[in-house]
Amino acid sequence: MIVGHYATSLIPRSVLGDRCPYWLLLLCSQIPEFLWLALALIGVERPHPDSLLDATFGNLTVAMTYSHNLVPVLIQAAIVGALVWLLTRQRDVAAWCAGLVVTHVLCDYVVGFEHQLLGSGSLAVGLNSYGRFPHLAILFELAFSVALVFAYHRMEAQKGRGIDRRRRLLLYTLFIVGVGLWLPAATMPLRTLLSLVL
Repeated sequence: MIVGHYATSLIPRSVLGDRCPYWLLLLCSQIPEFLWLALALIGVERPHPDSLLDATFGNLTVAMTYSHNLVPVLIQAAIVGALVWLLTRQRDVAAWCAGLVVTHVLCDYVVGFEHQLLGSGSLAVGLNSYGRFPHLAILFELAFSVALVFAYHRMEAQKGRGIDRRRRLLLYTLFIVGVGLWLPAATMPLRTLLSLVL
């Protein structure tokens, strides 16, 4: 899952309201991804092919041992939760932020690559949907994102903080377009897509 991770931040946004800045929830929803990018840049979790312009969901391989395996993600979540608690002194805010880190990898088990529990030799978990059925995986991410946007609007309306039609439409559009743009990249490298467009 790529863009859909951001949608997971909508539920704690509704629950916590203004007690937590939204940027913090967005950041926590993508901690494993940001860690992976940093580790990839220094060569620790390097993807193959090396250039994302040549990658598709079907041909991309990467061992995300430290960024996406379950035990390291639980450690990341504990660190995030502790840091957020130190900054805010609010247990529920810290718990939601830590939960978003764990939710990231749980979502990847359904829509994403296969990850292990600990290291490369440990039990592999997840559907490996990007490798086995990438188009369907992206469509599932799209449905998941739209469902979370719908749930967010319902929760806000129940709290008397209804969201106007224009903002609702904008949120749906962001996720539909954001996720949908990945459909061609499921089987066609970005370099090829760019050459068709340009």
